[in-house]
Amino acid sequence: MKAINLSPLRHLLMLMLTIFALIYLLDLITNEQTKASKQAYDRINLHQFFTDRAFDNDILLDSYLIRARQDESALVNLELLGLSRDRLAYRARRGGEIFAIAIPASADDGFNGMVDLLISIDMFGRIAAARVIEDINSDELFGQLEVIHSQWMTEFSGSSMRDIMRISWSTIGSENEYDQFVDASITPKTVSNRIYDALVFFQSNRIALMQNG
Repeated sequence: MKAINLSPLRHLLMLMLTIFALIYLLDLITNEQTKASKQAYDRINLHQFFTDRAFDNDILLDSYLIRARQDESALVNLELLGLSRDRLAYRARRGGEIFAIAIPASADDGFNGMVDLLISIDMFGRIAAARVIEDINSDELFGQLEVIHSQWMTEFSGSSMRDIMRISWSTIGSENEYDQFVDASITPKTVSNRIYDALVFFQSNRIALMQNG
């Protein structure tokens, strides 16, 4: 019986394995580049929440994963945030000491949807910044901080719990300024209530949020 030459088959198999390995490697590189790009974008936008004091840590990576489900989290009063998906809280440090934490929250828009918020709170329980985040409809943790600018939202800066209800009834200056990012479906009072709830959540979980997430 004539022996079968397996060398061409081995060469073909090695070539196919090499091609598959290259495709896998390129996919990994692309994914890492995409992730790095999203992280860089979020880092830039996070500066809007900690403008009053300089920080010296990587806020994006010095974060705490807040679970949407209470049974998956050791944090208390999680329902106050109204989260429909897991999101990150971001910690700003200077000299190793945390001076503010940005807390995620979501408010019902009245049409079976949610408006995402991010509220930066200092260690005295005052709001450093509160912003509406565009709903990207994704469970990814990075590339989510598309901030929607609103002059009305800046009124929360420097506020404490007792100030929030006053702001909820304040007049929005620019015509349709608020409607443009919520499609006229959510009221200022709804946003104010959720920001108030986020402050209560922060006070309830301050120590846990300062520890590793």
